[in-house]
Amino acid sequence: MDSRITTMKIQKKNNNNERQILIGMIVDQIVLGRISAKWQRGMFKSKWANIIAKWCLNYYANYEDAPLNQIENLFEAWAEKTKDKESINLVDKFLNSLSEEYETLKDESNSDYVLDVAGTYFNKVKIEKLVETLEGNIIDGDIKEAADLIISYNQLEMGVGEGIDVLQDDEAIKEAFAEKQDDLLKYPGDLGRFFDEVFQRDSFIAFLGPDKSGKSFWLMDVAYRAMLQRKRVAYFEVGDMSQNQVMRRLMSRVSRSPKHPKIVDYPISIEKETVEDENGTRTNAIVDFKEKVFKKSLNSKTARKACKKLMRNKIKSKNPYLKLSCHPAGLVSVETIKSILRNWELDNWTADIIVIDYADLLNMDYHGIEGRDKIDETWKRLRSLSQSYHCSVVTATQADAAAYSASILSRDNFSNDKRKNAHVTCMIGINVSEEEKEIGVTRLNKILMRDKEFNEKQFIYVAGCLSLANPAIKSCF
Repeated sequence: MDSRITTMKIQKKNNNNERQILIGMIVDQIVLGRISAKWQRGMFKSKWANIIAKWCLNYYANYEDAPLNQIENLFEAWAEKTKDKESINLVDKFLNSLSEEYETLKDESNSDYVLDVAGTYFNKVKIEKLVETLEGNIIDGDIKEAADLIISYNQLEMGVGEGIDVLQDDEAIKEAFAEKQDDLLKYPGDLGRFFDEVFQRDSFIAFLGPDKSGKSFWLMDVAYRAMLQRKRVAYFEVGDMSQNQVMRRLMSRVSRSPKHPKIVDYPISIEKETVEDENGTRTNAIVDFKEKVFKKSLNSKTARKACKKLMRNKIKSKNPYLKLSCHPAGLVSVETIKSILRNWELDNWTADIIVIDYADLLNMDYHGIEGRDKIDETWKRLRSLSQSYHCSVVTATQADAAAYSASILSRDNFSNDKRKNAHVTCMIGINVSEEEKEIGVTRLNKILMRDKEFNEKQFIYVAGCLSLANPAIKSCF
């Protein structure tokens, strides 16, 4: 690769890291508090970034909070006193780029991930300054001083793996109680109660179901709803469908129109009833439908118009909240996904939710690992992905042959390797009989869930309309 291109990429990443950390310090109390506890003079590479950081640190020392839009007042007070026109212009340009979106940026802040970025960035700057000093000592012949500097150097601990004094680290104690516990994705109605505390940061969720049970529809539903809630979603299609197929399905969802002319049964209510007969007692879902008639095929003009309307009325932003990356089956590994995510980071875009359709189709070739251990290694890496990015990773996996005749899926319905169950924070079963499939009803159950009580045999009944690419319109327990 051309050295100039490499240099440009490194410079762009450094600038993006500075910006990401500074925004965190301005809007996120947790980020500012942890950096405040570890701050040393001149931790940013650029002068203007250190100036903004100093305002934030002083504000936190006085109020124990992030400055948010008060940063503009701090800028104006500083600008009146300084004569450094270049720094004024740089700081002014940075603050103007935020466009007064402080509250929005606060809601979108991924505290743990920003702290990981900050730890790596600050140590990089610290090492660069050390190297410059050492080179000067070597040129001047001060070898002993250079050696003393090397011996005395210690790395800044911040982010993943940071060691803390449990009883005396005030910022760690504050952070433990200030941590945002809200779900990254919220569903309406009873389905919202079912998914409560499932889609959180550092979570790894998998849908388990037999072939043609709607796994891809549920993964797309997660991606679509998260986008509407202004969460950044990285959606990886790794072989089940082509890009055109995914886009057509997404456009049906956006435009609320099927691909071809047809009459669609759209669910308007769902409830369950208990029936007793010679076969015993059973529970069924009763769904009321409204017929919707579509006389025209969906086309690109209608789809583009629907997209613009959605961005204007629902998302209310031109920022990208859903990125799609499509690949043939078996060619993409977890490491490939991480590489793509790193490239997107260069554009200052970090995922809150990563959707992979689906895990069984990933490339699992690892040097020295054979057989079912390849599957276990893949699921370990998917779990690590959620922890590294402090995001929610959502995927699906194929159930075993017994699932086709099972009335309820359990942890025994794993395919190929039971260790999949050990790595997820939540495993969702997709249960659907042939009769339920005909009326668009799915029964979901929690097969596994960490840190919260659950009943494997409790269903949530969900009515959807797959012609409109929506598996979850009405729900009931």
